[in-house]
Amino acid sequence: MVKKAHLITGKGGTGKSLFSVVLARYFSSLVAPILLCELNEHSFYKDYLNLPNISYKPLNWKPGLDISQWSPEDCLKEYSLHLLKIESLYRLFFENPVSKSLIQIAPGLHELSLLGKMTSSPRKHGPPMPYDQIVVDAFSTGHFLNLLRAPGALAEAIPFGPMGEQSKSIDHWLRNPEFTEVHILTLAEELPLTEGIELFQQLKKEFNIKAKVYLNKVSALTLDDLTDLPIEAQNSLKDVLNSEALARLQLQKAAIDFIELPLVASLDTEILIEGLLKHLRAAL
Repeated sequence: MVKKAHLITGKGGTGKSLFSVVLARYFSSLVAPILLCELNEHSFYKDYLNLPNISYKPLNWKPGLDISQWSPEDCLKEYSLHLLKIESLYRLFFENPVSKSLIQIAPGLHELSLLGKMTSSPRKHGPPMPYDQIVVDAFSTGHFLNLLRAPGALAEAIPFGPMGEQSKSIDHWLRNPEFTEVHILTLAEELPLTEGIELFQQLKKEFNIKAKVYLNKVSALTLDDLTDLPIEAQNSLKDVLNSEALARLQLQKAAIDFIELPLVASLDTEILIEGLLKHLRAAL
């Protein structure tokens, strides 16, 4: 039974997909098994980790760590087959042109399918998942809020019946800090930082969720390290250090605790993961 779900978000380009891998590796070294799932339409992990085709069916990557790619359609199909038991009945109800069109345009149904799968273990509703924890490489900041808002909105629109009850139950577990943990990735740059701070505040206001925040790709440099460099390089790196100092100040002013993640100077995937994993173990 899944005891906790970790949702990773942040503005595009902040490194949330790589961090999701690192976080999944971290948890798999403590408890197992762990599922890392991505909600992207096209798999990031297939090419980045040099894996075979990643699908809805979990693929084992490391001992105690599987990877899966969730789509709303797959989540809805699995849940429907679990209820109907017979695939021919599923096809009759869900694979005709009218039903397909309604599913595509139904507001919030895609988000509800994904979150229904994520919260199925504590709700004891749907096919069981044999994992201790799941790590979700979720949507970027704006879409992420829409994802979390969907169950509550559907519960208000349809307060009665199975759809209303399930929406309320999903919304309840999303707001439960014992089950849901949100991780926000940001950079020492204006737009990612602004979006990260605003998301942190909105999550706290709407869902009473206190997200964990990570300032990613922080240099390990000091002003003393720049003294022997050419002037052009010194000026460029001073701008970097100033941006990092400003980012720390903005996060502190917003009363946000944060963890700094270093810029790992390598293009090798395993070196990147291990470098961040070592730092994460020391920070958590």
